[in-house]
Amino acid sequence: MRLIRPVFALLLLSAIVGACGTYTRKEIEGNSTGGVIPPALVAGGNTQAAANAHCAKWNTTARITFSGADAGGDTVFVCETAAGPAVLGTPASAVTPPAAKQAPAKR
Repeated sequence: MRLIRPVFALLLLSAIVGACGTYTRKEIEGNSTGGVIPPALVAGGNTQAAANAHCAKWNTTARITFSGADAGGDTVFVCETAAGPAVLGTPASAVTPPAAKQAPAKR
């Protein structure tokens, strides 16, 4: 009777840990600022083309920042406009620098 609880706890723990390692991503995860390409897609083709296709949804282009062993097997990229990195969900024409929003100092 005393042995049942520790054995049950050990089996439950091993099932949880075993389930953690079975998830593999099969598509790009990201948003308008960039994303991550999983190793399954990296092995199958051109990573720059896949990243550009993702960023094209927001009229931006992709710049790969990390790839392969640098990022644990993933390829990491950012979406950029001609003016620089994209701001989350904001068109490039709507981005204004913080200094432009401030009122002039009064003396």
